[in-house]
Amino acid sequence: MEVLHHGISLKVTDTSSHHVPTSNLGIKAAGPNAQKTHDEHRRAILKKYPKLGTHATNASQRKEMMRNDPKMQEHVKKKNTETLHKIASDLHQHLSTAPKEELVHHIRNVIHAHQTPMQKQGHNHLRHVSHKSGSGFGHHSMDPSKHHEHILNDPHNIEVHHSGGSIHFKHKGKTFARHAIKFSSQSDPLSSIKGSGQTAGD
Repeated sequence: MEVLHHGISLKVTDTSSHHVPTSNLGIKAAGPNAQKTHDEHRRAILKKYPKLGTHATNASQRKEMMRNDPKMQEHVKKKNTETLHKIASDLHQHLSTAPKEELVHHIRNVIHAHQTPMQKQGHNHLRHVSHKSGSGFGHHSMDPSKHHEHILNDPHNIEVHHSGGSIHFKHKGKTFARHAIKFSSQSDPLSSIKGSGQTAGD
Protein backbone atom coordinates (compact mmCIF):
# COMPACT_ATOMS: atom_id res chain seq x y z
CA MET A 1 0.00 0.00 0.00
CA GLU A 2 1.33 3.42 -0.98
CA VAL A 3 1.82 5.87 1.90
CA LEU A 4 0.88 9.54 1.40
CA HIS A 5 2.74 12.05 3.58
CA HIS A 6 1.52 15.56 4.43
CA GLY A 7 4.25 18.13 5.06
CA ILE A 8 3.12 21.24 6.92
CA SER A 9 5.09 24.48 7.25
CA LEU A 10 3.85 26.22 10.41
CA LYS A 11 3.99 30.02 10.66
CA VAL A 12 2.80 32.32 13.44
CA THR A 13 2.35 36.10 13.23
CA ASP A 14 1.31 38.74 15.77
CA THR A 15 -0.51 40.70 13.07
CA SER A 16 -4.04 40.23 11.78
CA SER A 17 -2.76 39.34 8.31
CA HIS A 18 -2.02 35.77 7.24
CA HIS A 19 0.62 37.07 4.83
CA VAL A 20 4.03 36.33 6.32
CA PRO A 21 7.52 36.50 4.75
CA THR A 22 7.91 33.54 2.39
CA SER A 23 11.44 34.02 1.07
CA ASN A 24 14.77 35.47 2.16
CA LEU A 25 16.33 36.73 -1.04
CA GLY A 26 19.91 37.79 -1.64
CA ILE A 27 21.08 40.81 -3.60
CA LYS A 28 21.30 38.74 -6.79
CA ALA A 29 17.50 38.58 -6.83
CA ALA A 30 17.34 42.40 -6.79
CA GLY A 31 18.28 42.75 -10.46
CA PRO A 32 21.36 42.90 -12.68
CA ASN A 33 22.46 46.35 -11.45
CA ALA A 34 21.90 45.84 -7.72
CA GLN A 35 25.41 44.70 -6.79
CA LYS A 36 27.00 47.54 -8.75
CA THR A 37 24.74 50.09 -7.05
CA HIS A 38 25.53 48.63 -3.64
CA ASP A 39 29.28 48.63 -4.33
CA GLU A 40 29.12 52.29 -5.40
CA HIS A 41 27.18 53.12 -2.23
CA ARG A 42 29.80 51.46 -0.02
CA ARG A 43 32.67 53.19 -1.81
CA ALA A 44 30.97 56.58 -1.35
CA ILE A 45 30.46 55.94 2.38
CA LEU A 46 34.11 54.92 2.80
CA LYS A 47 35.28 57.96 0.84
CA LYS A 48 33.35 60.30 3.14
CA TYR A 49 34.24 58.35 6.30
CA PRO A 50 37.56 56.58 5.60
CA LYS A 51 37.98 55.69 9.29
CA LEU A 52 35.27 53.04 8.79
CA GLY A 53 37.82 51.17 6.71
CA THR A 54 41.02 52.10 8.51
CA HIS A 55 39.91 52.03 12.16
CA ALA A 56 37.19 49.37 12.11
CA THR A 57 37.72 45.68 11.41
CA ASN A 58 34.19 44.40 11.95
CA ALA A 59 30.51 45.38 12.01
CA SER A 60 30.45 45.94 15.79
CA GLN A 61 33.19 48.56 15.56
CA ARG A 62 31.49 50.27 12.60
CA LYS A 63 28.18 50.35 14.49
CA GLU A 64 29.88 51.94 17.50
CA MET A 65 31.51 54.58 15.32
CA MET A 66 28.16 55.48 13.80
CA ARG A 67 26.41 55.56 17.20
CA ASN A 68 28.99 58.10 18.34
CA ASP A 69 28.66 60.30 15.25
CA PRO A 70 25.15 61.77 14.71
CA LYS A 71 26.17 63.39 11.41
CA MET A 72 27.37 60.03 10.10
CA GLN A 73 24.09 58.45 11.22
CA GLU A 74 22.06 61.06 9.37
CA HIS A 75 24.17 60.82 6.22
CA VAL A 76 24.19 57.00 6.11
CA LYS A 77 20.44 56.81 6.72
CA LYS A 78 19.80 59.22 3.83
CA LYS A 79 22.16 57.38 1.48
CA ASN A 80 20.75 53.98 2.50
CA THR A 81 17.26 55.14 1.54
CA GLU A 82 18.49 56.51 -1.79
CA THR A 83 20.32 53.26 -2.53
CA LEU A 84 17.34 51.03 -1.77
CA HIS A 85 15.06 53.22 -3.89
CA LYS A 86 17.51 53.11 -6.80
CA ILE A 87 17.86 49.33 -6.63
CA ALA A 88 14.07 48.90 -6.46
CA SER A 89 13.58 51.35 -9.33
CA ASP A 90 16.15 49.52 -11.48
CA LEU A 91 14.53 46.17 -10.65
CA HIS A 92 11.13 47.57 -11.60
CA GLN A 93 12.52 48.71 -14.94
CA HIS A 94 14.17 45.33 -15.52
CA LEU A 95 11.10 43.25 -14.67
CA SER A 96 8.77 45.56 -16.62
CA THR A 97 10.74 44.97 -19.81
CA ALA A 98 11.83 41.34 -19.24
CA PRO A 99 10.16 38.42 -21.04
CA LYS A 100 7.05 37.24 -19.20
CA GLU A 101 8.72 33.88 -18.47
CA GLU A 102 11.49 35.67 -16.55
CA LEU A 103 8.95 37.78 -14.65
CA VAL A 104 6.97 34.68 -13.61
CA HIS A 105 10.18 32.91 -12.55
CA HIS A 106 11.10 35.90 -10.39
CA ILE A 107 7.67 35.98 -8.74
CA ARG A 108 7.80 32.23 -8.06
CA ASN A 109 11.05 32.79 -6.15
CA VAL A 110 9.58 35.78 -4.27
CA ILE A 111 6.53 33.87 -3.00
CA HIS A 112 8.17 30.45 -2.94
CA ALA A 113 5.59 29.07 -5.39
CA HIS A 114 7.48 25.86 -6.11
CA GLN A 115 6.80 22.24 -5.42
CA THR A 116 8.81 20.92 -2.48
CA PRO A 117 10.99 17.82 -2.98
CA MET A 118 8.31 15.94 -1.05
CA GLN A 119 5.60 17.04 -3.51
CA LYS A 120 7.73 15.98 -6.44
CA GLN A 121 7.61 12.49 -4.93
CA GLY A 122 3.79 12.57 -4.94
CA HIS A 123 3.19 13.77 -1.37
CA ASN A 124 1.39 16.89 -0.09
CA HIS A 125 2.60 20.17 1.38
CA LEU A 126 0.73 23.00 3.13
CA ARG A 127 1.72 26.36 4.58
CA HIS A 128 -0.35 26.93 7.72
CA VAL A 129 -0.40 30.42 9.26
CA SER A 130 -1.86 31.33 12.65
CA HIS A 131 -2.64 35.04 13.00
CA LYS A 132 -4.59 37.43 15.19
CA SER A 133 -8.28 38.00 14.46
CA GLY A 134 -11.25 39.69 16.10
CA SER A 135 -12.10 36.52 17.99
CA GLY A 136 -8.55 35.82 19.12
CA PHE A 137 -6.72 33.75 16.52
CA GLY A 138 -7.38 32.89 12.90
CA HIS A 139 -5.87 30.22 10.71
CA HIS A 140 -5.08 30.08 7.00
CA SER A 141 -3.75 27.12 5.01
CA MET A 142 -2.72 26.80 1.39
CA ASP A 143 -0.45 24.90 -0.98
CA PRO A 144 2.15 27.51 -2.09
CA SER A 145 2.89 25.58 -5.29
CA LYS A 146 -0.74 25.83 -6.47
CA HIS A 147 -2.35 28.83 -4.78
CA HIS A 148 -1.23 31.43 -7.36
CA GLU A 149 -1.15 29.25 -10.48
CA HIS A 150 -4.22 30.96 -11.96
CA ILE A 151 -2.21 34.21 -11.82
CA LEU A 152 1.18 32.88 -12.87
CA ASN A 153 -0.44 31.16 -15.85
CA ASP A 154 -1.88 34.53 -16.91
CA PRO A 155 1.32 36.63 -17.07
CA HIS A 156 -0.06 39.16 -19.54
CA ASN A 157 -2.34 40.49 -16.82
CA ILE A 158 0.52 40.84 -14.29
CA GLU A 159 1.84 44.36 -13.70
CA VAL A 160 4.96 45.45 -11.82
CA HIS A 161 4.88 48.55 -9.60
CA HIS A 162 7.59 50.30 -7.63
CA SER A 163 7.16 52.10 -4.31
CA GLY A 164 10.16 53.14 -2.21
CA GLY A 165 12.34 50.08 -1.63
CA SER A 166 9.66 47.59 -2.66
CA ILE A 167 8.26 46.02 -5.80
CA HIS A 168 4.55 45.19 -5.90
CA PHE A 169 3.10 42.63 -8.28
CA LYS A 170 -0.50 43.09 -9.37
CA HIS A 171 -2.88 40.84 -11.29
CA LYS A 172 -5.77 42.68 -12.93
CA GLY A 173 -5.07 45.63 -10.65
CA LYS A 174 -4.93 43.68 -7.39
CA THR A 175 -1.65 43.23 -5.45
CA PHE A 176 -0.84 39.57 -4.83
CA ALA A 177 2.89 39.67 -3.99
CA ARG A 178 5.64 41.99 -2.77
CA HIS A 179 9.44 42.00 -2.94
CA ALA A 180 11.00 44.30 -0.33
CA ILE A 181 14.67 45.26 -0.58
CA LYS A 182 16.42 46.26 2.65
CA PHE A 183 19.74 46.52 4.42
CA SER A 184 20.57 43.62 6.72
CA SER A 185 21.39 46.19 9.40
CA GLN A 186 20.54 49.89 9.50
CA SER A 187 23.13 50.42 12.24
CA ASP A 188 26.09 49.10 10.21
CA PRO A 189 27.15 51.78 7.67
CA LEU A 190 28.58 49.06 5.39
CA SER A 191 25.73 46.57 5.76
CA SER A 192 24.88 43.97 3.16
CA ILE A 193 21.57 44.11 1.27
CA LYS A 194 18.91 41.43 1.26
CA GLY A 195 15.35 40.94 0.10
CA SER A 196 12.15 39.61 1.56
CA GLY A 197 9.20 38.21 -0.35
CA GLN A 198 5.62 37.73 0.73
CA THR A 199 2.15 37.19 -0.64
CA ALA A 200 -0.63 39.78 -0.45
CA GLY A 201 -4.36 40.07 -1.01
CA ASP A 202 -6.73 37.20 -0.34
